[in-house]
Amino acid sequence: MAEAVTFKKYANRRIYDTQRSRYITLEQLAEVIRQGQEVEVIDARTKEDVTALTLTQIVLEQAKRQNALLPVPILHLIIQYGDN
Repeated sequence: MAEAVTFKKYANRRIYDTQRSRYITLEQLAEVIRQGQEVEVIDARTKEDVTALTLTQIVLEQAKRQNALLPVPILHLIIQYGDN
């Protein structure tokens, strides 16, 4: 599998594609992933890995657009047992 492409996420919620030297949207990042590319998202200021947070944001945005959010009981379970 190819090495992950690194993206930088800025405080203003902008995402910078370090490979192509340009800003992209969450939807464009989702398309990169759909094409099979592994990604890594790093907070530009703190250098913290925010990949999981960013991918969760993509999933939530897509679910909201498709009106296909997870059922409330499942969301409760995820929150209750999220540390496990």
